Amino acid sequence: MRATTLLLATAALFGANVSALTRRETTNAFTNFVDQFLSPNNAKVAASVNSTLFAEDVTGTVDVSTNFDGRELSTEYLFGLFVNVGQDERPSPIGVPLSYNVTSLAVQNNYVFASIKFDFYYHSLNLHYPVQIDLWLLFNEQKEVQQYDVAFRRWAWATDNLAPLILPQMAKYANITDTTDPAQILTRYTAPIICGAHQLYCKGDNQQYTDYADCMAQVGKKPLGTFYRMGEDNILCRSLHVHMLPLRPSVHCPHIGPTGGGMCVSRNYTEVVLADHFPKGFIAPKCVKPKNLYGPRGNGNSTA
Repeated sequence: MRATTLLLATAALFGANVSALTRRETTNAFTNFVDQFLSPNNAKVAASVNSTLFAEDVTGTVDVSTNFDGRELSTEYLFGLFVNVGQDERPSPIGVPLSYNVTSLAVQNNYVFASIKFDFYYHSLNLHYPVQIDLWLLFNEQKEVQQYDVAFRRWAWATDNLAPLILPQMAKYANITDTTDPAQILTRYTAPIICGAHQLYCKGDNQQYTDYADCMAQVGKKPLGTFYRMGEDNILCRSLHVHMLPLRPSVHCPHIGPTGGGMCVSRNYTEVVLADHFPKGFIAPKCVKPKNLYGPRGNGNSTA
C-alpha cells in the first residue's frame, strides 16, 4: 500500500510538471525537428552550435554512442556530426540523411514516439541506404526538445552490410596492400585520422599526446571496437569524435585522448541499461497508472 501511494504521488507530481502542448503543436514541433536533421538544413543548425531546437538543459541519449546533455553537445552530435561527415571525402560508415518517412508515430501532450526510415547517402560509395531510427522526444512549453532517446534500429546489421563495401575504399585510401583483415584495415585507416586531427586541432592546453608518434602508439593499443558500440574506450569511438574537433577543440580534444574524456570510456552493460538518465521519464501523464509504474512482476514489491 505504501509503495502504491508513493508511486501515485510521484505520478501526480510528474504529470503536474509537464506544461501540455496541443497535439498539433507537438506534432508540428516534431516535424520541424526532423526536417532540420536533413541535409542541407542541418548545416544551418550545426553552424549555430547552440540550437534552440533544444532546451538549454536538454538531456539525451543515442544508443550506439552515449549521453549528450546540454544544448551545445546535442547540436554538435545530432547535427554537426552528419554535416562534417558529408563534407569529408574519406569513406565513412556514417551517411548523410537526405529524406525520411515516418512509419510509426504516437503523440500525447508534449511526448512523441516515432520510428523513422531515413535515406542515408554514402558519397564515397555513391550509395543510398535505408537507416531506421526510433526516438522518444519530450518537448517543453517553448517547443524545444527537453529530452530525447534515440535508437538506431538494426544498426549492427546495417554496418555489417556496409563494411565489405567501405573497407576496400579505406584500404585504398590508406594504401594498405599487405592485408585484407577487416580489423587491421579499420585500425590502420582510422588511427592516422585520429592522430592527424589531434596534431591539427589539439594544441596548447588542448594537447592530449606528446606528438604524432605518441598518439599512434597509444591509440594503437586501444581495442578497435564496433560501429554499434561507439561510446566505449576504443578506436572507433575516438574516430566518431574527430568530426567534432573543428567545432570546439577545448571540449572535444579530450574525447580522442588517452582517457576518452568521459565519452570514450569503459562501460558496464548492466549499469547502462539500468541507468535512470532522464529527469522526467517518458511516460505521458494521461497514461500514468499504477500498473505502468511497477516492474515486470506487476506489484508494488517489484524492484525491477
